[in-house]
Amino acid sequence: MQEEYDSLMTNNTWTLVPLPASRKPVSCKWVFKIKQGANGEVEHYKAKLVAKGFTQTYGVDYNETFMPVAKFTSICCILALAALEDMEIHQMDVKTTFLNGELEEEIYMEQPQGFVHQGGEHLMCKLHKSLYGLKQSPRAWNQKLNAFIKSIEFMKSEADPNVYVAQVGDVKFFIVVYVDDLILVCNDQNKLLQIKEELSQKFEMKDLGELHFFLGMEVERNRDERLIRINQIKYLKEILKCFRMEECKPIEVPLDPKVKLQRNANGNDESKGFPYQ
Repeated sequence: MQEEYDSLMTNNTWTLVPLPASRKPVSCKWVFKIKQGANGEVEHYKAKLVAKGFTQTYGVDYNETFMPVAKFTSICCILALAALEDMEIHQMDVKTTFLNGELEEEIYMEQPQGFVHQGGEHLMCKLHKSLYGLKQSPRAWNQKLNAFIKSIEFMKSEADPNVYVAQVGDVKFFIVVYVDDLILVCNDQNKLLQIKEELSQKFEMKDLGELHFFLGMEVERNRDERLIRINQIKYLKEILKCFRMEECKPIEVPLDPKVKLQRNANGNDESKGFPYQ
């Protein structure tokens, strides 16, 4: 919690001011999370201050909220291309993501629990930066990141607004954005390091090196055979655990092998008299 609060203060996230008579403050709370890796091992413990966005008023505290994310199809296509051409595939993560977004609206928030200013209990936080939980935070962050990536001479893909492309001579570069996770694909190691450095200078980034785990997917690469395999073993185990089926017996086909399907005159599938829609 202290680490998160220090980060908020470093980014000048708010200023303590009296609440205007005509305004109603947004509430906030602390959210705690254990971040795990592909094998389920604990990577780190995280505390995050989250605004209660459901207390915001449309037209007063926020307007537009939409933010695009990269399509799963786009991610698969970029990885397939990278495997085919033996390109470098790296991953970066943005720390305190939404704090980078600039707010256009005037928002007041209650002081966070455990960090109320002594002698100023009546004061409210006038937000300068977007905060997790605010309805417009994802959009504000996306606009900030989009403007920066385009400023370093990347073009936005027409097929997917969260895929950026750059090519100079024989050097090809792709950046795939999914909120605060970035996949960087390039066929030139030096250019890859250069873009990483530029991103790190603009935002507080965590360099995760070569891509191994992304959006719950484990990525395995065989560069000799130019193959990339993706699996969701961790996700499947979590689903089985959720329904208490860890000890269930696996089968190749999850259907009764004796059931025979046949097409009837109306075009519906039937099995033993039961229609399948």
